[in-house]
Amino acid sequence: MTKLIHFLGQKLSTQLVMVVVIAMALAYVSFPLFMRLSYSIIESTVASPETISQDEARYIWMLQEFIIDNNISIDDLTHINNWVASDKNIKLTLFTNNLIFDSDYESRIYSDASLLADDEKTSTRYHQYLDKQYISTLIKDYNSNLYTLTFADGTIVNALVHSESYSIYYLWAYYACLSLSIMIFILICLMIVRLKLRYLRTLSRELKILESGDLTYEMTEAGHDELYELAEGINQLRLSLIAKKQEEEKTKEAHQKLMTALAHDLRTPLTSLIGYLELLLLKRYQDEEQLRHFLISTKRKAFQIREMSDKLFEYFLATERTAETYHKEVIKTHLLVESLIDNQLFDLESSGFPIKLYADLEVFKGQCLIDPEFLQRVLDNTLSNIRKYANREKPLDVLAFETDTFLHIEFVNALNPNVYSVESTALGLRTCIKIMQEHGGSYQGYEQGDRYVSRLILPLFKE
Repeated sequence: MTKLIHFLGQKLSTQLVMVVVIAMALAYVSFPLFMRLSYSIIESTVASPETISQDEARYIWMLQEFIIDNNISIDDLTHINNWVASDKNIKLTLFTNNLIFDSDYESRIYSDASLLADDEKTSTRYHQYLDKQYISTLIKDYNSNLYTLTFADGTIVNALVHSESYSIYYLWAYYACLSLSIMIFILICLMIVRLKLRYLRTLSRELKILESGDLTYEMTEAGHDELYELAEGINQLRLSLIAKKQEEEKTKEAHQKLMTALAHDLRTPLTSLIGYLELLLLKRYQDEEQLRHFLISTKRKAFQIREMSDKLFEYFLATERTAETYHKEVIKTHLLVESLIDNQLFDLESSGFPIKLYADLEVFKGQCLIDPEFLQRVLDNTLSNIRKYANREKPLDVLAFETDTFLHIEFVNALNPNVYSVESTALGLRTCIKIMQEHGGSYQGYEQGDRYVSRLILPLFKE
């Protein structure tokens, strides 16, 4: 049941259908209740026995006045018929021993004065019997008073009158109750629609706030339908934009700091280079040996500036490139480690670095999704720093292993105590971190006592 309610709450169309069904049910139930109440009011007022008796008495009085004013005798029942026909809500029956006039029959006039005489002219005893039965039935059904009318010729007849003037009120009550039930149906539907429209207006107003640039304003989330999903989606988009904006601001700030540090780092070797060049141009050297020293120092400063510019180029190439622009391909992990051993480590070993390798190619069964060119940049940066800052007299430990989800490659080298030149801007490290992040992995470089650890972590690719 809980799942059903949750499902119904998730669909706006289902909600509207349920509201229509409930509104129809309430309207259907309310209609007979309204009818019963309205009929009760009618029967206690305009259709009460007292009111009906008063209407019948007034009608008999008006009929008597009509007979007197028009000097109508018992032979002129046609005038009575026309007068009765003018009011559809009145039923009139005239009789003595026999039925004389009945407004319910098509032929309203049953006899004339001769009917009051001997029955040998127009009626039989059987007809008299039927008339008496009919009259007694009317008196019982109408439950009305018995009146008398006196015609101009002195004939006195019994009059039975039944007023249905109140019937129009029942018709009005029917249409009024039907209208009220329809109004209940419409009002319930409009109430729900109004709530949804109010929520839509709220979302529209809040969207204008976001549109003005205030991304900190949170959209109102209400219900569990499509409108809620819309508000939730907008909030998620808002949070994503805020995070992206904050990331851009951090990147901008990092770039500014980098440019400041880089300008300072470039200024030192550049100033030295300019100083050496001025000394050479002015020939302020004592002998050939000092001249050679100036030239070697100039060359070293020039290469230092070039190396810094190369690092800067690699950094911006890595940071400006998005994940979509990498040309990634699936490569087996054992091929990656094998390539590292055959190429990179072989070069280091040829340069005089003692290497201890901790890796078994047979245990590597996974694969990685990488851009070979950029991964090579990471390895080049790592091994370049090892060449410059590692102690060649102590072994370089290389560890490679594979877990269920990641490939780990670690380089642990002893620091060279005779090298004090440190890359303050850490461009190489920044570049490696950025490239590895775009591959879904990570890069770590840190000192651990007198040793330096460089760790590459790549996620395994599962098709």
